[in-house]
Amino acid sequence: MIAAALADGAKALLVGLGGSASTDGGAGALRALGAKLLDRDGREIPDGGAGLAALASIDVGSLTEPPPGGVELLTDTTAVLCGPNGAAHVFGPQKGADPAERDRLDRALATFAACLGARLPCSPDEPGAGAAGGTGFGLSAWGGRLVPGAARIAELTGLSAEFGRADVVVTGEGQFDATSLSGKLVGSVLERCAETATRSVVVAGRLAAAPPGIGISLSDLAGSSEPALAAPAMWCRVAGAVAAARLTSTL
Repeated sequence: MIAAALADGAKALLVGLGGSASTDGGAGALRALGAKLLDRDGREIPDGGAGLAALASIDVGSLTEPPPGGVELLTDTTAVLCGPNGAAHVFGPQKGADPAERDRLDRALATFAACLGARLPCSPDEPGAGAAGGTGFGLSAWGGRLVPGAARIAELTGLSAEFGRADVVVTGEGQFDATSLSGKLVGSVLERCAETATRSVVVAGRLAAAPPGIGISLSDLAGSSEPALAAPAMWCRVAGAVAAARLTSTL
């Protein structure tokens, strides 16, 4: 999509990073932009995070140039690329990776960082580098600038001006957990609610942590995740009624 936008004449890019099931450090994105990821025999390595373990060198000779107006990388996390606070260990559990798989992916990301650092300036320890499975890292090496996405989106959409005028703000995501408060949109919205003394409601598919205001889990309302996923619109309406009742009872 980035390559298509550039081919169509885009002068600047806003790239939203987050919610990815990949953990490849942005290697796939760079490949789509012309980079070649090679093993010791000069052959292209397989796609995916695990394939990075075989990486020996990166050819950036055909890498597409960033647009003249720059590239903003809107991140939803402050996670770095590698280590206990890196993409594999922070987000791997959400995606079903067991401890052994997370260790393997983390080592592969470190290999990728070393190889890419030999060809392009890059900062694997920059906050946000771990966004979208490390895509923040790969695209920042390409020339993108990591910025807190929630605040930037609020600015672009006019959301910032609405806080303080609203009586209640309803927000949510698939799973509300500790990572929700570390740069994601939901956490940013809740911070603004606290600053403006605005009441908040979080509606999530699952609550793995307690939000500061009212928290409602669709899985709890439905009895489990399966019926909630089977009829999300219905359970969202139920959540709305529950939220209204709780708000009214605390007036």
